[in-house]
Amino acid sequence: MAKREKKPDPIPREKDVAGALFLELMMQMLAFFILLTSMAVIVEDKRLAALGSLAGTFSSLPRGANLSQGKGPSLPARDLVDGSKAPKRTAKALTDVAKELGLEDAIHILPLDQETVRVRLPERIVFATGQISLSPSANPLMDALAKLFSRPGIIEISIEGHTDEMPTKGTLYTSNWELSAARAMSVFKALASRGVARSRMIVAGMGDQHPLIENGKNLSRRVEITLRFRPVTDKQEQRAKPVLNPPSRPAVTPPVHP
Repeated sequence: MAKREKKPDPIPREKDVAGALFLELMMQMLAFFILLTSMAVIVEDKRLAALGSLAGTFSSLPRGANLSQGKGPSLPARDLVDGSKAPKRTAKALTDVAKELGLEDAIHILPLDQETVRVRLPERIVFATGQISLSPSANPLMDALAKLFSRPGIIEISIEGHTDEMPTKGTLYTSNWELSAARAMSVFKALASRGVARSRMIVAGMGDQHPLIENGKNLSRRVEITLRFRPVTDKQEQRAKPVLNPPSRPAVTPPVHP
């Protein structure tokens, strides 16, 4: 009678538990190293996007939890990387800054579309006539603008200097082109010295080629700052718009048995 082969002993349950713990430890270490890498990213919006992705991947919390809305704990980075409402929030914040500084009648906040907001600064609140250096009274405004312009949703800041058609006299600049460019550079330097990333900003001198008259006032001598935000995807638009009449599920006719 042949001997029955002896089956190998089953793996002890302790080894299964140890393997699971080891795998969990490796996942936690991977998450930690991804976090360190994301913190080293120079561009702020990419860093926040990496943090949001990390939270969604490794968090054990329910999907959609959000501490800022009182629906459970989560990283607030998810709100920061959502660009669907960033232009409106920034325009509202700029309007509040103008009111706090008593400049609500001077500063014009113009939301152009879903991805662009323009800030119009007349000469009188930024420069003295014919000068390119910022007025001391403009420092509080630059402080507030720099704080808002550092938001991660803003991907480009275009600074344009404008003049009227009056020729420059008694200045170092022989043309309105040079004067407008120098003023735009003064605003650029003021924002950069306050922490706004230089890589986000573009400077242009427009001279007297774009005159502006509103309500009988000549606003040609001005600085315009155009903020461009991260493009909104179709999924973000659908998530932002409530569905009033959700489509009904088509009725299915049961099969007819002979």
